[in-house]
Amino acid sequence: MTQKELHLNETLVAMEIYASKAISLKAKQDPSIVGLSFGEPEFGPPEHLKEAIAREDLSLQAFLDSSKRYEDARGSLKLRQAIARWYRVRYQLEVNPDTEIMVTHGGVEAINLAILCTTEPGESIVISDPTYMLYERTIRALGRRAVALSRPPGDAEYAQAADRMRPAGHDELASGRAIIVNSPENPSGYVANGQDWDALGALCEKHGLWLIHDEVYDTMDFGRKHSPARAQPRLAERSIMVNSFSKKFGMPGLRIGWMVAKPELIDLACKLHDYMYLGVNIQYEGIAARLLSDPGNPAWLAANSDMLHKRMRSAMECLTEKGGYSWDRRPHGAMFLFPNVSGLAARLPAAYRGGQRSAGEAVAQYLLEEKKVAVVPGAVYGRESGNHIRMVLCPPAAEFDKAMQRLSGA
Repeated sequence: MTQKELHLNETLVAMEIYASKAISLKAKQDPSIVGLSFGEPEFGPPEHLKEAIAREDLSLQAFLDSSKRYEDARGSLKLRQAIARWYRVRYQLEVNPDTEIMVTHGGVEAINLAILCTTEPGESIVISDPTYMLYERTIRALGRRAVALSRPPGDAEYAQAADRMRPAGHDELASGRAIIVNSPENPSGYVANGQDWDALGALCEKHGLWLIHDEVYDTMDFGRKHSPARAQPRLAERSIMVNSFSKKFGMPGLRIGWMVAKPELIDLACKLHDYMYLGVNIQYEGIAARLLSDPGNPAWLAANSDMLHKRMRSAMECLTEKGGYSWDRRPHGAMFLFPNVSGLAARLPAAYRGGQRSAGEAVAQYLLEEKKVAVVPGAVYGRESGNHIRMVLCPPAAEFDKAMQRLSGA
């Protein structure tokens, strides 16, 4: 009797691996390589909080109190109240901690829940080009379809993209359910302005779309002030905001994030959270609440933003057109650089040119093998981003300076 072969999810089998993480792991295996591929900030947690975290949040009693029970689906009330204060103080935005906030297993869970709660299998979700690589892969993994919104470089990129939406993707928009906006953005550092939010509000109203705003880089807005989607009148009722502690507080391993949305959406997300995750880490919620409630965090966060801004300016002065770099997208925030490297690609040795590789892929391979600097090719962030590479601004200062020296001599 023949046996029937076991089945694996074909969508997942065909999916590319997480590019920036894979490149980062390869770089860590070779001490001579400087890693500019993965966003693991050198800063955080704040130095002045470490003693209290060690003494109170990481004590044996704190561990025992948290490890013997499941957390409520909404998460710690103390942390939700701290999140509400965060929006009230920083953005003059009122959010109800009882009904409009839930704590999640990092920002990634919040993205997954937002997609699952607003769409059905096979439906479309709009993402921009460029955009964070996770979105398109997650949408596919969850059985939805990604529609790319082409976003040309400029002062009001989403507003321009909305005007140019026809005819490409227009029919799919009519059957779409949500759009994901990352602002401040990974990979380009773009920050949506008032024109962008007006255009996005009109687009969402016309097509009945939810707007999922991934704002995890919200404190890193050195070129243009960040504004949460919920603060926009046309988007207040249809926005789902996603945030986390990974980037702003430099603690990606904490795996605590949050979601802000209208009560009906939060109720549904909590129901799904119980089926998929059961609860977040209660002990780590205590650390998160301390971080968010600390009266010293505005100054500490501003100092980190200033440091990133300084590195951005330094890199743009270092990586010039003479060296094959151009800046059709000047970053306004976040912790990334996204230069166009088509000029550099044209100068590469013949072994790195030709074939089906994009300019960004050729340059990324060349920089890794010849200059010992790990970056991410732009193609993973969108089909129209192939001439770019992404670099992070947040490694230790000595590593960043070493990378700039090597890159400027590329």
